[in-house]
Amino acid sequence: MGTIAGDELMSWENAQGGGGSVASGFGPGGAIAGGGRSGGGGAERIRVSVRLRPLNAKELARNDPLDWECINDTTVIFRNSLPERSMFPTAYTFDRVFQCDSTTKQVYLEAAREVALSVVSGINASIFAYGQTSSGKTYTMTGITEYAVTDVYDYIERHKERAFVLKFSAMEIYNEAVRDLLSTDSTPLRLLDDPDRGTVVEKLTEETLRDWDHMKELLSICEAQRQIGETSLNETSSRSHQILRLIIESSACEFLGKENSSALAASVNFVDLAGSERASQALSAGTRLKEGCHINRSLLTLGTVIRKLSKGRNGHIPYRDSKLTRILQPSLGGNARTAIICTMSPARSHIEQSRNTLLFASCAKEVATSAQVNIVMSDKALVKHLQKELARLESELRCPVPTSSKSFAQVLLKEKDAQIQKMEREIKELIQQRNLAQSRLKDLLRAVGHDQESRQWDGFVRSSTSLVPSACEDELSIALRELK
Repeated sequence: MGTIAGDELMSWENAQGGGGSVASGFGPGGAIAGGGRSGGGGAERIRVSVRLRPLNAKELARNDPLDWECINDTTVIFRNSLPERSMFPTAYTFDRVFQCDSTTKQVYLEAAREVALSVVSGINASIFAYGQTSSGKTYTMTGITEYAVTDVYDYIERHKERAFVLKFSAMEIYNEAVRDLLSTDSTPLRLLDDPDRGTVVEKLTEETLRDWDHMKELLSICEAQRQIGETSLNETSSRSHQILRLIIESSACEFLGKENSSALAASVNFVDLAGSERASQALSAGTRLKEGCHINRSLLTLGTVIRKLSKGRNGHIPYRDSKLTRILQPSLGGNARTAIICTMSPARSHIEQSRNTLLFASCAKEVATSAQVNIVMSDKALVKHLQKELARLESELRCPVPTSSKSFAQVLLKEKDAQIQKMEREIKELIQQRNLAQSRLKDLLRAVGHDQESRQWDGFVRSSTSLVPSACEDELSIALRELK
C-alpha cells in the first residue's frame, strides 16, 4: 500500500520531526495506525516500577519487622533476619523502585508521566497499579491520575495550533459484572467485540469534558460510586477493579473542515486494580468472601496472561477468561504503551503476598507492546484514498511483464488480488458501521419521542444511502471488471 495523502497528515509529521511513518492498515471506522517516533510503531517493553509503602498503624503496633528494602533506584532486596533457605530470589530489579518515603509526585514523574502523556501524540497508554490489599494502590493511582490530567491540560494550553476534544468514561468490574461509574443505574453492561476497536463496553457513558474542574467533578462521582468495604487488613478496601478512561482527539486548526482532514485519536487508561487477599488474613466471610473470590480469580487470569505473554505469543492467551483481561487486552501486548506500578508492604507479615507481587512484576517487565500513532481520517478522505489505491493497483497490473518474469508476475497478481479483496471488505465494514450508527441514532430519537425528527431522519437516510457506498461500489466494480 502507498503512503496516505493529506495536507494535515504531512503537516503533523513535519511537526514531529519527520520521524513518523504511516502504516498501511486501517479499519472500517477510518482509523489508521501509523508509526510514531519513540514508542510508536516498534516493540517496547512494559515499564514496571515497584513502590514500598511505610508501615501502617497495625504493623507498627505489633512491631512488624521490615524485610524489604530498596538498595538503589532499580533494585529491591529481601532482608530476613531469620535464618532460612528459600527457593525465591533475594533481589529483584525493575525500571524503577521507590523507597517508603517517596512521594506520589515523584512516582508519577519517574514512572508514569512519559507513558501517560503519549496520549496527546495519538498513542494509546495505560497506567495501572497492582498489589495486595492495603498496599497503597488507590492512593497511588488517585495522585497519578490528577497529575496526568493536569499535565494534559497544560499541554493543551501551550498548543493553541491544535483543536482538542477530551472525553471521559469510567467503569468498575465488581464480582465479574461491569458497571458504569458515571451512571446511577447499576445494571451490568455487556462487552461487545468490535472489528475495529476490539472489546467495547455497551452503553458506557462518555462525557465530553468542559475543563479541569468538570473532570474533578466526574472523578468525585466515580469515587462515591465505587464499591468499597472493610476487611481486617483495610478499613476502606476497594472491592472492584476501576478503569478510568480519558480519550483525546486533536486536529490542526488550519485543516478543520477540509475534505482530506485527519485527526489524532488516542486514550489513556488509569486502572486501579482491587487488591489480592488471603481469606485467612482478611478474615472475610459472606459478601466479603464472595468479593475476594472474584477479585482473586480475575487477578489470577491477569497473572496467567502476563506470564504467557512474557514467554512469547506462541499458544493460546486466555484474554476472554476474565472481563478485566478482555478490556485491558490492548494494554497487554497490544497497541498501547503501558506502565505498571506494583505496590507492596515491606512488613514480614505480608511476605508471601509481597513475593507474589514481585513475581508478577518480573513477568510483566518481559512483555512487549507495539504502540502506534492512531490517525482517524474523514469518510471522504478515506474513500479517496481507497480509490487512489485501486487506481495504482490497476496501473501496476497493466504494466507489461517480460516472459522470463511470468512466475514473479503470477505471485504479484495474487498479492494484488488479495489487497483488492481486503479493501472491498474494509469498505463493506465501513458501510456497515455507518449504517449501525444511523440505526442507533434513529432508535435514540424514537425513544425520546421525536417522531417528526425520526421521519425526517428516514428521508435523510434514504437520500444519503447511495452517496459513499454507491461511489465505493461503482469504483470497485469498474476496477474489478477491468482487472478481470
